[in-house]
Amino acid sequence: MGNHADRTTGQTPGRDFTAASRDALVESLLSAGPGRPTLCEGWQTEHLAAHIVLRESSPLVAGLVLRPLARTLERKTMELGAASSSPHAYQQLVDRVASGPQPPARLRQNGRASRLAQTIQASTAARRAAQATNLLEFFVHTEDVRRAQDRWAPRHLADDYANALFSEFGRRARMMYRSEPTGVVLARSTGQRVVARPTGKDEETRTVSGPAGELVMHAFGRRDHALVLLD
Repeated sequence: MGNHADRTTGQTPGRDFTAASRDALVESLLSAGPGRPTLCEGWQTEHLAAHIVLRESSPLVAGLVLRPLARTLERKTMELGAASSSPHAYQQLVDRVASGPQPPARLRQNGRASRLAQTIQASTAARRAAQATNLLEFFVHTEDVRRAQDRWAPRHLADDYANALFSEFGRRARMMYRSEPTGVVLARSTGQRVVARPTGKDEETRTVSGPAGELVMHAFGRRDHALVLLD
């Protein structure tokens, strides 16, 4: 990977971690360039960027949770990615990732509706919802790009950023590990522990140990690429 600055590795009081995670994702996409592999099966870098853009700007994002729309969303993702495979088109697509969520075109054409949408996005509740939704996903997708390239190395995350990741992750851990066949305890390198799946009667307990970012990668299904210890 290239030597782009990574604002998630330094410590800055009051940092907007969602913005920092978006910056890191953009930097990884630009460093890799178009046509490069990712850890997301069937997606190259342009498809991953297309996924983010559609997720933040298209009603088809409902396909992430509604099966009837999933196939349409995947088709649109592949189409937008294919149309953005040239260096210039790829740069434009990544610029859209960097710009963040935009109101749909029909709202942008309506000045009052556009201003209302921007006001909602800027509200405290909306910012919190965006952090809850984006903080982990942007981190994971950054690593989806980085870890699919040759000679990648783990990032050293700033303590405050790693704490934010682990805190947000801890709120979702039980949902993410609910289908595991055994009890699961997540043990962070700093000593924090989270019961991700309580141990039932006559069940074994498995402990997954590692830094916050590696535990996140394990929980999001990147288990072959997560630097964790299993006990």
